[in-house]
Amino acid sequence: MVGFRDTIGTGGRRIDWESGQRTGASVVTEHKSGADLALGGQRVHERLALREPELVTRVLTRIQAEVADYRRLPVEELAGDIARITRQAVRAFARSLREDRLLNEAELRQIGASAVRRAEEGFPLEAVLTAYHVGAREILAVGSADAGRADVADLLDVADRVLGFVGTVTGAVTRAYLEELRTKVGQEHTARRTLLSVLVDGGPVDVVARSAGITLPTRYLVLSVELGPHADEASPGVDTEIAVRRKLRRFLAAFERCCGDGVLASLDGTGGLVLLPLTGRLSAVPEWHALAEAAGRAAGVDVLAAAEPAEPPEVREVAARTGEVLDVLRWFGRPPGLYRLDDVLVEYQLTRPGAARDRLAAVLAPLDAHPELTETLSTYLELDTNRRRTAATLHVHPNTVDYRLRRVRDLTGIDPLHPAGLPRIVAALAARRANVPRG
Repeated sequence: MVGFRDTIGTGGRRIDWESGQRTGASVVTEHKSGADLALGGQRVHERLALREPELVTRVLTRIQAEVADYRRLPVEELAGDIARITRQAVRAFARSLREDRLLNEAELRQIGASAVRRAEEGFPLEAVLTAYHVGAREILAVGSADAGRADVADLLDVADRVLGFVGTVTGAVTRAYLEELRTKVGQEHTARRTLLSVLVDGGPVDVVARSAGITLPTRYLVLSVELGPHADEASPGVDTEIAVRRKLRRFLAAFERCCGDGVLASLDGTGGLVLLPLTGRLSAVPEWHALAEAAGRAAGVDVLAAAEPAEPPEVREVAARTGEVLDVLRWFGRPPGLYRLDDVLVEYQLTRPGAARDRLAAVLAPLDAHPELTETLSTYLELDTNRRRTAATLHVHPNTVDYRLRRVRDLTGIDPLHPAGLPRIVAALAARRANVPRG
């Protein structure tokens, strides 16, 4: 068989440069109809038709040898569906030569339908595309087996048509596969969103899970989370929406690596709700902390989270409670990390709605006209009543801190500098924060 390096195609003509060099002039041959293309004295489409059984066997054998994913398929699938689409592809190419045309809609539908089946099975797209390339090489090898020097022009034309065939098939396979994948992912996403909604809002959880083909875990770890901003969100020239989506994708990916595809989430750029199947190593409380930290590192942000386990029927109640605990963590300025209700029992109880909370909040009403006093009091309490650290944080003299705290005493009747006054002032500040509507 003549080497391709000896020939060059130019537009609608083929030039055998080796012949040109021998004779002193290049030999130019016009394109032939596909039906007339012949190699070794035989029309190519006839050769492919006659040797179809052998060619299909060669393709299947080579696919199994070179594409590892096909070796994982059941024998009946290889002998059935895979052999059938291989035969259809070989016949489609032979017909396209005989009729001097591109693949028609019916042929492309057959190829696309096979790609859809592979997508339904979760079979890798790259393996499917590689298999078609293997098949194209075998088609060319069988079709050109007896080609000689006199066949150079036809050989180049056949090779060109094989390449065109591969390009057309690749497009059809990719479109059909990805469309099925988008449909499947969309359906799964909708099913999971529906399940999450039913879990949180109440409803027939078992019925929804069963209809969606989702197996409910025995328990979920319910996480109400607040996500800090990523540095990219404020970077000049960076699309903020893209930065936020990237943050959320990386945050959820950390949970999915640990918990698989059973993770349910409703998140926006600032946080939201995540349900994790509570199985395996995640059953241990220390692992909750480690996973939350890992997710924050993956997303490149600080994470403040409230966590509590719940059986599926309990998720609604527990999700509401973790949301409340997260509010308490914000009100008390807790540092990033994962917390449980047990970590903030006193603070949580102090901030429950009622007449007592309203009266406690009213104790600090005289400070409304003096924001610097409220700021100093909050900082003083957050820093464990350390006057010097408070002064350094506020960039004022320690005497200024003392003066402002005495002013708080004068206006409220509670002395934050005296141990006896601390519990009441802490409770009043917590109630005041809880009474502020969330933005």
